[in-house]
Amino acid sequence: MKKTYRWISLSILTVLLFACQEGSSVLSSSSLGSSSEDWKVIYDVQPTSPDFLTDVSSCYQIFPYAFADSNDDGIGDLNGITENLDYLSETLGVDCIWLTPIHPSPSYHKYDVTDFYRIDPVFGTMAHYQNLLTQAEAKGIRVLMDLVINHTSSQHPWFINASIGPAASYHDFYRWLTPTQLASYPNKASWYLKNGLYYFASFWSEMPELNYENPLVREEIKKIVDFWLDQGVDGFRIDAAKHIYDVAEYLPGTTTYQENINYFREFNHFVKENNPDAFVVGEVYTLGASFTSKFYQGMDSAFNFDFADKIIQALQSNSASGLVNNYLNAQTLYANERTHPIDSIFLTNHDQDRLADQAGFEMNKLKLAVQVTSTVPGITWIYYGEELGMGGSKPDNNIRQPFKWSVVDTQYQTQSGTSLGAWGTYNLNLNGVLEQVNDPTSLLNHYQHWLNVRGSNPILSQGVMLPFTSPRNDVMMYRLQLDQETVLVLHNFSNSLITLNHEINEASLIEGEGLNENTIELSPYGSMVLSIESNITSLTL
Repeated sequence: MKKTYRWISLSILTVLLFACQEGSSVLSSSSLGSSSEDWKVIYDVQPTSPDFLTDVSSCYQIFPYAFADSNDDGIGDLNGITENLDYLSETLGVDCIWLTPIHPSPSYHKYDVTDFYRIDPVFGTMAHYQNLLTQAEAKGIRVLMDLVINHTSSQHPWFINASIGPAASYHDFYRWLTPTQLASYPNKASWYLKNGLYYFASFWSEMPELNYENPLVREEIKKIVDFWLDQGVDGFRIDAAKHIYDVAEYLPGTTTYQENINYFREFNHFVKENNPDAFVVGEVYTLGASFTSKFYQGMDSAFNFDFADKIIQALQSNSASGLVNNYLNAQTLYANERTHPIDSIFLTNHDQDRLADQAGFEMNKLKLAVQVTSTVPGITWIYYGEELGMGGSKPDNNIRQPFKWSVVDTQYQTQSGTSLGAWGTYNLNLNGVLEQVNDPTSLLNHYQHWLNVRGSNPILSQGVMLPFTSPRNDVMMYRLQLDQETVLVLHNFSNSLITLNHEINEASLIEGEGLNENTIELSPYGSMVLSIESNITSLTL
């Protein structure tokens, strides 16, 4: 009954706000910072999702269009994902999946939504999606929805109505400026003219951005969140989180950064009110934890772009210098904003050149990358195809190529074309799942092994990282502690065998090889995880 009462109050508020909106703006575009903000509430920071805090150590990102085609129309679909859940849960061994947008959209990537309450027919039906959620739950896999709430498609009914003019019901769902008002804005590049007024769209003219100074917009987002949580989704990946209040969207001096933080505190309060276990992870694209950390006030987690960049730089340079300090600095900043922050560790995603390209297609470096991301606390994220070593560099359709199920078996294979890039020579020659699963030396089996090591040792995902003095720049060393357990993790970023002296009593090998009575021998690009005494803080050459 509690939820029913909440919906009644929400409906009443919506009716009242729409009644006020007809024929005039609920809030003018200049209202930020004015007394009209009395409707805003600064919500408390909500507890971190207990389910994701303790039971989720790895997640897999799926670009549905490219992943698995169940009906042989050349396009990946929801049933294709459902039919391959065993691959994700048993072969690879991940705990959750994140699907990039599946809502109706004129584009293949679906980041310009026309209806937040439906499934794009190219992927299937609502029944197919509900079946995916049910089957995934049965296999212990959580499903995260990509929620694109910064903007809509220009073909969304809201924007079609809004662009009619100021008297339209949905006009203030977006921000509009007259030519005179726009003259005061230093950055005019993201403003587009339509019917005599300018609307804001930082990514593309056909992705107009929603106006979060309109309480009706916020209430509509809450209804969308409620709808999908009721369907059974386990949480949301928030696209373009830092752009909800974009710096180019408001006049200089406007507190856009803090407005973003305050909004997500409200957003997460609503999510957790519906389901305390639901997870919110944000895309806050910036190479700096000091900027990202504040978003933890309204999110369980955020993708650690800076650390991902540093890992790739370390692979390229064969130097691990600064990696541990980079991670530790971020954790300190995150912990200042919430209790039990969850870091999201990843290598690349659907907007970036694939790891294989950035690592020079060197298999040893690709294997080292999974060793590192599997032994750093937080949730480790895998971009589809990364576990096979798929390559691809910009433009976008080349980093979203069809997933390679097999060299010879075309079942579930999606097709390249105008939407997805065609396989180049590297991906054409690459073994697929069918071949790699039967090759004990394959990258896929390497991922499977290290994800199993991670899942079998909670300290690797839930522990607290502590500094450990490394005598070499090409060796990454750190301790992890959880309760009374302490482990030492070592990663060799060089192509040479490295011998280190140690005085560790009663050390036991959890993973790796080369532990001797007084020395540790780290193979080229090798890793080692040891159970140690907690007071050991350094090794020597």
